[in-house]
Amino acid sequence: MAEIRKGPILNDITSSFTKRDSLGIESVAASISGEICPVVTTVTPRAFYWAFATWNYYDFLKNSKLEKSGEVFVNQFLRRQDYFFVLSQVINHASDQEGLNAKTNVDGRNPADGMYTYNPYYFSMRYGGMTYYIPGCTTMDMVRDIDFETNTRRSFVKMTPRGKALAVSFEKVIEGTEYYQKYRLMDVPVPKDVLIEYGQTINLSMDGFDETKEILRENMFDSHVNSKLVESSEYVSYIHEVYDMSDPKRDYYREALFDGFSIRGEGRNLPQELQSIADGWEIVVGRQYFTYALESIWKYMLLTLDHPMKKVTWIRNTIDNSVWDINLEAPLASVLNDCNLAYSEREEICENARNGGDARMVEGGLRVILSMYNRFVNRSDFGEESSFLARGSESGSISFEELISTVDEYKTRSVRDFLIHLMDEWLIEQHYRTAFEKMLNGRDGFFYEIEDGYYVHKHPFDLRFQGIRLMQLASVMTDLDML
Repeated sequence: MAEIRKGPILNDITSSFTKRDSLGIESVAASISGEICPVVTTVTPRAFYWAFATWNYYDFLKNSKLEKSGEVFVNQFLRRQDYFFVLSQVINHASDQEGLNAKTNVDGRNPADGMYTYNPYYFSMRYGGMTYYIPGCTTMDMVRDIDFETNTRRSFVKMTPRGKALAVSFEKVIEGTEYYQKYRLMDVPVPKDVLIEYGQTINLSMDGFDETKEILRENMFDSHVNSKLVESSEYVSYIHEVYDMSDPKRDYYREALFDGFSIRGEGRNLPQELQSIADGWEIVVGRQYFTYALESIWKYMLLTLDHPMKKVTWIRNTIDNSVWDINLEAPLASVLNDCNLAYSEREEICENARNGGDARMVEGGLRVILSMYNRFVNRSDFGEESSFLARGSESGSISFEELISTVDEYKTRSVRDFLIHLMDEWLIEQHYRTAFEKMLNGRDGFFYEIEDGYYVHKHPFDLRFQGIRLMQLASVMTDLDML
């Protein structure tokens, strides 16, 4: 693109700034993850909420006298039930509050009159603490928002037989509490002793909800409905057999998923029936490393942009300010063998980039990018998962296929030439395309402005690794007595 463009200088200054996915490449790993691990996401670690949300639908439809509409359900019923559930856990000092959404927003201090009043402003998200779990209720066919006979959206959801069975099992456990019998359908303050009793019955771990757990297991892990989720759950079980996951961290999962069972990693034994799902997760984590490496170079480029610069100057200064062990004038092909990085080397590079403006960030990022080329080039062992290598090209992102073809194209050219192309096309221009698309949707995502051909730094950039759904899946499986 020509340097004379004004670009983001024309942004509406009233637009809110968004830092998320500034290069438009994070969505690829998330998209693949959603296919090979449906229902469970990086923000749904507790099985309880699917049962709780389903029961809320059921109770509202069956017992509430309120108008049956989505707005009424959310604002006058579901959020109130969620608030008093959270409050019951807080004032009981429940031993398991991991993943208890909104707990920091609920005031558990004793009111003067001993009566707790519902606070509708306790949580900003539409469905309260159940916000991220609600889509799973339709995915698992607990409720239906589409009339399949007319192919139209219903004015309000309809319970399915499996949803009703789950809700009834949940209700059996809590129906003896005074909260259930006297307060759940009334918009009145609730006594402390009532909430203490309620909180000793209802709980995130679903202790005492054995039938509910069984129904959730049957529905979530039905191979006819969620075959990929079943495969991912079996893979989680196998990983927990092979690795010590007593205190699992995200980097532990990166090691297991990316290196543990790959023919270009540790090559540990793996049951044949798990090979396909393992290939998928290897590509997901590879995408995360690739994204992180690009973003680490991007972070250093933005740090270098400490005064207005032309693009050519910006790229040159970034390279010149960096510390290099790699010979930048050598052919790209000559450095590839030195970029077969072990797990510890990759993680050390990523940790250094996360900690600050290290002058080795660009070389480290480049080495990780080239290590992804080495990992995925000519992978004849992939089956149907090989299609994931092309993922991203259709949406304007950078696919692994593009990485492989670009490295092949630059093999006989210098490392510097490849680096200049990377910074220009995959960072500066990729960011422009991504942020311009956001601007069209009313959001400001530009980390720089362009005025008279000069680039001006606007916002600091932070690095973070994407989440790995298998961590949350392991948590869900633990809740359901599967691990």
